[in-house]
Amino acid sequence: MMHFKLPGLQILVFLCFAMPRLSAAPANDHCSKAFVLKDVTGWCSSPRQFTNYAATPSGANNPICFPGFVTDADNDVWFKFTAVATVANISVIGAIKNNPGGTLQSPQFALYRGECSALREVACISDGHGYNIVETFVGNLVVGETYYLRVDGRNNKSGTFQLCVNNFNPVPSPSSDCPTAVVLCDKSGFTVPSMMSAGRNRAELPKGICVPEESQSAWYKWTCEESGTLTFTLSPIKPSDDLDFVLFLLPNGVTDCAMKIPIRCMAAGEDVGAPFSAWQKCSGATGLGPASTDIVENPGCGENKDNFLAPLRMEAGKSYALMVNNYQNTGNGFSVEFGGTGTFVGPVAHFTVSKLKIEKSQKLTIKNASTFPGGIKKWEWNFGVGATPQRATGAGPHTVSYGSAGKKSISLSIETSNGCQVTKVRTIEVTAPPPKPPKPAEPVRAKEPEIVNQPAPPGLEKATASTSENTESMAPDVGGPTAAPTLEEVNEALEIPPSEAASPTDTTQKTVVFDVKYVATIYFKADSFSLEPKDFETLQKIVEFLRASPRQIVIVEGHTNNIPTDDYCLKLGSNRADAVIGYLTSQGIDSQRITRKVLGKKSVVTKDISHPSRRKNQRVVIKLLQKTD
Repeated sequence: MMHFKLPGLQILVFLCFAMPRLSAAPANDHCSKAFVLKDVTGWCSSPRQFTNYAATPSGANNPICFPGFVTDADNDVWFKFTAVATVANISVIGAIKNNPGGTLQSPQFALYRGECSALREVACISDGHGYNIVETFVGNLVVGETYYLRVDGRNNKSGTFQLCVNNFNPVPSPSSDCPTAVVLCDKSGFTVPSMMSAGRNRAELPKGICVPEESQSAWYKWTCEESGTLTFTLSPIKPSDDLDFVLFLLPNGVTDCAMKIPIRCMAAGEDVGAPFSAWQKCSGATGLGPASTDIVENPGCGENKDNFLAPLRMEAGKSYALMVNNYQNTGNGFSVEFGGTGTFVGPVAHFTVSKLKIEKSQKLTIKNASTFPGGIKKWEWNFGVGATPQRATGAGPHTVSYGSAGKKSISLSIETSNGCQVTKVRTIEVTAPPPKPPKPAEPVRAKEPEIVNQPAPPGLEKATASTSENTESMAPDVGGPTAAPTLEEVNEALEIPPSEAASPTDTTQKTVVFDVKYVATIYFKADSFSLEPKDFETLQKIVEFLRASPRQIVIVEGHTNNIPTDDYCLKLGSNRADAVIGYLTSQGIDSQRITRKVLGKKSVVTKDISHPSRRKNQRVVIKLLQKTD
């Protein structure tokens, strides 16, 4: 401030100086601090969730598609994910027109495998045209391997952005005609890279429906196996694209499109001449939504339109067809995620392994157990990180070995004669071989001591294991009533050999007392051992308890319903327990603190085989125990 004084007048002058704003670098500024993407199945961040503003150079080599460091400041940020399938569709969305994902202009990214100290480039793409969005498909990913994603702005650009990753097993390339449509055999989501044609028959849509004709289309068909609801979400790869769709009933079966009957029709979109804000709700994702009630939305975006139609009630044995059309003819494709309680008819992909836990360099035998009444024509195997061989074709059996320790994911993709493709993934554990025993020392001869028989010390009580629920420090039992661990379970959890374990008749052993600190139950879908997003909240509580109490141990019990065979239930129960144990160890919990028990259908909560009751048996029970001094 400066003060001037003139006769009869005082003037105050304020001078403002702009100071540079200091901003902290993003938390994921370097590879070693990469942001972990836990769910990469049809996942998208929120718009503007991430930024590379104030990011600093990472020091990694320049990717092949990025401009040189002379013109690029290398203001990159990092992400990482573990592959759960073989193909990934990755998008970085910045300041695009309509539905922007952020403020970043000219985004670019590179995908790597390996470790931060030895990265190997897998894919690279840079927005050299100023579209403010980049996306690509990457194939031949190894299930179970960690991949690093490096996001930057071309030519020193920085700003916020939206990140989308969909890791899926591919379906055949789409057809633009109903008779040759891809047959879907399960409700796994997938991504279609592009749609470039209306097919051989551009006029195969019935006259008078909301979509008058195809422009760039993809057709899919399926047959319902179990009656139930159907929902789905179609998300355009380019967010500003307008997708339309028609859902048909095929009364004569999946092979006959001649008599198809339209049962849902969606054509909502732009109100030509109106500002984007007036029709924004009719852009972007579309499909069948649980909150919608209408079955038709005509072109334009009226007051009662929301770009979604009412769910479909599918009937077992009936066939359906879905036509998806890119109204704006950009050539870009879409992603689809299915929901609802109904199921699709298809083959069952399955295989067995000779062991669920092996040492490095040991041989593992893997046998195909897939079934389909119409026959299977193709088997494609990926045996995971460090496997020799890593890939194979044919039904097998196959023999592999592993050169590194850790959890290994084995995947089998099968294809039927009518084009159905499904994938099965199982996890095994590979351990390092035990160290070789030291060379025994030369025996030292000494006088044999005199043996004196002495009675057992008085006052020792019979060894027992007791349990007590500490209700003041114990989190709620999310799984309902669960039996306390038995003495044998406790001995097993502590790795006490039978010869040293306490027994009801042993009066020379010390009493071992355990408190049950926490009991939780995680429920699974039928024939599944996949953890769902809601399960990770429960598992994270367990991780926090174990980190806070290093003396606690864990018993993980794998259960199933009582319908399949004993062998199948034991295998499924084992996979469910392994899924939980895999998460705990991935969070740093020592595997020596964890004991796996596979009960299959030997300990059902209820013998009722109705669908809701079966779900109660399809579970993993987790018990946290702590030894009492």
